[in-house]
Amino acid sequence: MVVFDQGLLVHKAFNGLLAQSTRHVLLSDPESGGKLDGIFSVTDFIKVMLKIYRDRATAGENKEKNELDMSQIANEEIGNLTIRQYRDLVRREGNLKSLVSVDASSSLLDAACILAENRVHRIPVIDTNDDSALFILTHKRILKFLWLYGKHLAPLEYLHKSPKELGIGTWSGIRVVFPDTQLVDCLDILLNKGVSGLPVVERDTFKVVDMYSRFDAVGIALVNRLDITVKEALAFKSQGGPIQNDERVVSVRDNESFWKAVNVLVDHNVHRLCAVNEQGGIEGVISLSDVINFMVVQPGSHLRNITPPKKHWARHHVGDMNDKELREILLTNAANFEQESNSSSSASVSTLPVSQNSYSKHQPSHH
Repeated sequence: MVVFDQGLLVHKAFNGLLAQSTRHVLLSDPESGGKLDGIFSVTDFIKVMLKIYRDRATAGENKEKNELDMSQIANEEIGNLTIRQYRDLVRREGNLKSLVSVDASSSLLDAACILAENRVHRIPVIDTNDDSALFILTHKRILKFLWLYGKHLAPLEYLHKSPKELGIGTWSGIRVVFPDTQLVDCLDILLNKGVSGLPVVERDTFKVVDMYSRFDAVGIALVNRLDITVKEALAFKSQGGPIQNDERVVSVRDNESFWKAVNVLVDHNVHRLCAVNEQGGIEGVISLSDVINFMVVQPGSHLRNITPPKKHWARHHVGDMNDKELREILLTNAANFEQESNSSSSASVSTLPVSQNSYSKHQPSHH
C-alpha cells in the first residue's frame, strides 16, 4: 500500500501516482495522529486536469498553452494546493466522499456488500486494534479467491447460461465513445456519468476496437495535452509506448456462458469485458462488480449475521502466500471451526441472532 500525507502538494501527489503506477493511494492526516482519512485516486487526477484545461479555454489561451506538461501543473493554483486544501475544495462543492472501509474481522460477504452499496471498487481493510490499514480489498481479489476456492459451489444451471439470460451486466443504454471523440469529452463521461471504463467503437458498425478507462488518464502525463482524440490518447497506453488494439480489447460473444465470461475476466486480469455479436459489435458490458453482485451480494443478502468464531487459527505469515499455503490454512480453519461448532452445539443450544442483513440492494457500477 502507498500512503500520502495530506500536507503533500497536489502536483507532487500526481507525480507520486505516476511513479508508483497505482490507481490510488491512502491518505493520512498528521493532525489526527496519522489516522487514515481518505483515498486520492486517478479520479482526482482527471478532475484537476479538466479544471485546468477548461479554465485555460475560458481565459482564451492559445493552443500551445493548452499543453499540460506535469511540470506546468506546479505553476497552477490548484497544483500548489495541499491535498487537504484540495479536499476542502471538493467538500465545499459537495463532492467529497467519506472513506469507506471494513474491519479485518468482518466477513467477505460484508466486504462485498459494502463495495456494492457504496459503488466503489476497493476498500481498505482496517486493523481494529490500532486503526491501521492491513491491505486493500478489491472486486478483482474477491473474484480471484472465489475462482480458486469456491467455483465448485456455483449452481450448474447458472454456469451454463449466458450473462444476458441471467441479467448480469449492462445490455442497454451502454455508454461508448468513438476513436475521434475528443479526449475531454471522454474524461467528462468517466468523471460524471458513473462509469469507470468506456468501449471505443467504430461509428458505423459499433465494432469494439479499444477500451478507455479512468486509469488510462495517466497517459495525459505522457502526451502532455487534452486537445486530442481518444485514438491519439490510446496510442500511449503505457510508458512502453504504443500497443496493439488486440492487446486491449477483452471480449466474449454475447451468447457465451457465464462460466466463460468469468473465466475470461480472471485469466485476463481485467475489470470489465465487452459482450459482442458475430460482427464484433457491442451488445453488452460485464464488469467485476456485476459478477460479484450476482455471485455474492444477491445470494448472501438474506443470510443471518452469524458471529465469527472467537479463535483465529491462521498462522502468522509475512508477505503473500501461494495457493497451496492458502488452501491448507482454509482447510485447517474450516475443520477447526466445525469442531468448535459441534462442541458448542452439544454443550448448549445455539443462539444465533435472527435479524437479517440490512444491506441495500444498490446496483454496483457497471463498468
